[in-house]
Amino acid sequence: MGILRGPWGNWLAAVLLALSCGTVGATDFGRQSYLLHCAGCHLPDGGGSKVNDVPSLHDIPGHFASIPEGRAFLTQVPGIAYSPLNNDEVAEVLNWVLLNFSQNTLGTAFQPFTPAEVARLRAERPADIFKVRSAVLAVLAAKGIRLNY
Repeated sequence: MGILRGPWGNWLAAVLLALSCGTVGATDFGRQSYLLHCAGCHLPDGGGSKVNDVPSLHDIPGHFASIPEGRAFLTQVPGIAYSPLNNDEVAEVLNWVLLNFSQNTLGTAFQPFTPAEVARLRAERPADIFKVRSAVLAVLAAKGIRLNY
């Protein structure tokens, strides 16, 4: 405790904090960002809330990521579109969600989100995201993928 006292104390504490955050950020940024920016609605386990029309993240996003309309939707939901995260960070959290909650519905052709793709898709902000979601569900249904939303 004595080492953090005096003029160097705040500096040393800041350096130690930065080093520890850098290590966590480099290895687990997607999970940390999910917990900070998404878990409030989708819950820490990704279960969502039917009562609040917040979908589960288990399996559903994997199907969405398989079609262009679904990939756009995932970047345009309000929690992502208006997030303070930059496009690199959004790509990382989306990929983390897909790999951790929807891995068994990702096809062999799955392509992770890139920052450039996120920037392009996130720039569009549909006025009625529920209408967009319905359209994505209809495209998936036409492919034989019916999701209980």
